Amino acid sequence: MEEVFEMFKRNFPYVSREEEKIKDIINNKDNKFFERREDNKLIGCAIVNKNTILLLVVDSEYRTKGIGNSLLDECEEFIISNGYKKIVLGVGFDYLMPGVPTSKRFVSSVHENLDPLVNDIASSFFEKRGYTHSWGDCNCFDMKMSLKDFIKNDNSIGDIINGIYYRWATIDDLDDIVECSDDACKYQDEKFSKYYRDVSLYSEGNNQRVLVAVKDDKIVGTLIVSIETEGKDLGCVGCTCVSFSETHKKIGTTMVRLGTKYLKDIGLKNASLSYTYTGLDVLYGDSGYEISTYYFMGEKNIGDLEFAKSSFLL
Repeated sequence: MEEVFEMFKRNFPYVSREEEKIKDIINNKDNKFFERREDNKLIGCAIVNKNTILLLVVDSEYRTKGIGNSLLDECEEFIISNGYKKIVLGVGFDYLMPGVPTSKRFVSSVHENLDPLVNDIASSFFEKRGYTHSWGDCNCFDMKMSLKDFIKNDNSIGDIINGIYYRWATIDDLDDIVECSDDACKYQDEKFSKYYRDVSLYSEGNNQRVLVAVKDDKIVGTLIVSIETEGKDLGCVGCTCVSFSETHKKIGTTMVRLGTKYLKDIGLKNASLSYTYTGLDVLYGDSGYEISTYYFMGEKNIGDLEFAKSSFLL
């Protein structure tokens, strides 16, 4: 599987994902692999897990030769043969990328500074094959920033700001953190509390910790701050949650600023956040983060229709 990992890294260098996580997903026992080789060198591959295409990639010098189309044919036929009526691109039991990287936005956004390697070729390829963006009028994207440009340095973790105490969480806070994150996500399909249940997050020496906002002895905000989990000199913030009754009071913005300042203070050079969505470009952008890539969250409902073949080649 090392060949597949190397292919992923060379074709998607702008995607921030923990190396061990990538390898674990690639090695999942339920994966079905399809590959193309030239002189025994891997030049294209696809990974299917249940009804999800986790990866479909062709090395740049071998594109526009029909390899991508033929790999997608095999993926689709395998999924249909196993009784599924819908094909998903990106997120299944886990994900290498949330969807198909693209420069295409599906609704207006702010704080955009796309990686120069990102374009809409791959998303157009799938659209021509009948896939649609399942998130409707909502963008999915990653954001990044150079920490040398971060200037929101007025406060630090441990401060009380506008009556809110911002501190690192301990394991004793776990029940309150789950309650806060579930309340924050009560109108969403995905509950972030599943990420906060990891007890390792509450150990002082861990490279991931939870920052909480406390008001009147009650946790009203949570944020996961990560150190080099997805690359050298790279810090991450994410899973921002604010209790529903405390929204629109700059608590989320303040947590992101404090977490980002911490990453800069410990000497990291860059920061990022992954797999977020429309509206949060404003929240994170206020601290200096910029959209680096969008994702086409592709799905295709098959029903009993025959596959539509496209003359567009990847």
